[in-house]
Amino acid sequence: MPACKDCVSLVNNKCQANFEAKLTFGRPVPAPPIGSCTIEIVKKYTSKINKGSRILDIGCGSWSFIRDYCEEVGAHYEGIDTQTEYYGKKTIATRLENLAKLSFPDNYFDLVIGNQTIEHWGEFGCDTSWGIFQCFRVCKPGGVVMMNAPIHYHGVSEFVNGDFNKIERMFSIFSNSVEIERWGEDHYPLEKFIAHQNYPKLKNSHAFIIDICAKKDKALPKVSKNICHNA
Repeated sequence: MPACKDCVSLVNNKCQANFEAKLTFGRPVPAPPIGSCTIEIVKKYTSKINKGSRILDIGCGSWSFIRDYCEEVGAHYEGIDTQTEYYGKKTIATRLENLAKLSFPDNYFDLVIGNQTIEHWGEFGCDTSWGIFQCFRVCKPGGVVMMNAPIHYHGVSEFVNGDFNKIERMFSIFSNSVEIERWGEDHYPLEKFIAHQNYPKLKNSHAFIIDICAKKDKALPKVSKNICHNA
């Protein structure tokens, strides 16, 4: 798993990706690894984007890195968001809609991306498991769903508490090849970033980022909206 001490963005024991994030997003960002690993993870996603690919960016916000790369290589970009603005910047969404009612057809995208969004779906009325179903529904067989999210930081309970077994089970319904990388869990030489020091269960748990990569290599099950509540 990526360790901070081995990261190319660690220069003189300082996280340069965190400085890049502040400049890129134009707003305050949390301490590394939360405010920085996403930069390197999303750069890695571009290796799977080719000319003619169809890309869906879930909760795209206003950061245009993926969209701009798609334009550069000749891939087709779509982004959804429920908001018209994010921190005062207009979102780049091609459709304003909730993932719970995703309007794209089945088997349409080669790559479905979620950049620090999955942990918030439940807060916007889309159960995490139902949202994952929607992502795989619109993903082509053999395509890939890629999500990154913070652990021990914010969002719904499985991400705040770091319930990796549940997270993996929710993806395994649709994929035989679920990979979860933990970015910044080995944070040395950076200081621990503990977001919930007053919560006994997490008072010693430092926040970090996970990157989930799952290939759609299972047939989509016939399900109702209660798909994974027992996952």
